[in-house]
Amino acid sequence: MRHITPLRLDRVSRTVGRGDAAERLARARVAALSVVEHPGVCAPLDVVREDDAVVALSPRVAGAPLATAGRAASVGEWVWLVAGVAEALDALHSHGLAHGDVSPSNVLVGVRPVLVDLVGPALGGERGTPGFAAPERAAGGPPTAAGDVHALGAVALAAASPAFRTEAEAWMAPLLDPDPDARPSARAVARGIVGCATPARWRLELADPPPQPAARSVRTERDPRAWHWRLRRHPSRLVAVAAAGALTAGWMLWGPVPVAVAPVVGVGVAGAGEARTGAADRAKATAASSLPPPAEAARELTRERIEAIAAGDGDALVELTVPGSRAWATAAREARQFGEVEVRGLAVEVGDATVVRGDGTSITVEVAYTLAAHTLVDGRERTEVPEQRQVARLALVWSGERWRVERVSVPP
Repeated sequence: MRHITPLRLDRVSRTVGRGDAAERLARARVAALSVVEHPGVCAPLDVVREDDAVVALSPRVAGAPLATAGRAASVGEWVWLVAGVAEALDALHSHGLAHGDVSPSNVLVGVRPVLVDLVGPALGGERGTPGFAAPERAAGGPPTAAGDVHALGAVALAAASPAFRTEAEAWMAPLLDPDPDARPSARAVARGIVGCATPARWRLELADPPPQPAARSVRTERDPRAWHWRLRRHPSRLVAVAAAGALTAGWMLWGPVPVAVAPVVGVGVAGAGEARTGAADRAKATAASSLPPPAEAARELTRERIEAIAAGDGDALVELTVPGSRAWATAAREARQFGEVEVRGLAVEVGDATVVRGDGTSITVEVAYTLAAHTLVDGRERTEVPEQRQVARLALVWSGERWRVERVSVPP
């Protein structure tokens, strides 16, 4: 007997499979989602049959799909979007559930970002949306929390305006790590991204015609704090990191990520495409004896970084990094803060430095240092920052002239 779903304007229907087995899976999924109570999760209401088709019914949510909303015109709107989706994913993940297809078509922008289409992607017959699915998901793997985080990173970049694309790429890089175990949790993303800029609701009714890249307001769009991915392992440090501010965290501001040997990158004397050529291999063979000691270079780079921050010298700060790298993007962002934040009394005592891995022109060095107690002055606000002891791993690349920092990680 054929069953026809009555037309309901307050509901949205989607065929998620066919047959009795698909119906059982869909009903189990709906039951599991019924315990998730979060305004950013559009939990389905029921599952019905139309002949052999299995149809999931969900409440209609006011808003426009991100796929048709264009790009966020400001960092604040973009942060609002990323934080909202991350919070919704955290609500799912905390119940052992994953979405499976976080994509611009499955994110609605309204009063808040809302995840939709929560049944079909979880039933085993889909691989996510090309260009947004994590590598392991696109290869046929099951939906996972780590895969959702990767998809969130890809969605976030798709929604970023060219005006802040460089910063967005740097902030999303940990989410897009090929290694699922290296990605931060959705909870860490939700907590960390709001430290990059103050969230501002994305009001689509104000974005017609489509938003164009716009200059950011220093007052509302600045980056007062670091996005410290170490919060994934130590969430209790959130308050301390936020209070310290962006210019107080030594190397730790530069997006700690799991350690990996950096690729050989020619800067100044060779292009990136030459990294795997015979010339590069020959350079690696002789580098150990001909280049300045990387351990001492890491100690000196640490001193130079803190001196640049203390002096408010943005050019000197950026000069320490590999152009186009994650460290370079963050240093450029830091340099723009010097006009609004003054650092008083900052000094550093650099301890031991040890080569961890790598050879030739690509070396990872672990360096320990202590930042002196200092004061941040932001307009009329003063923040006293206590002494901090830190250990960082610097991925160094030889530029042809000196060692530069490509990225920073925390020791395991």
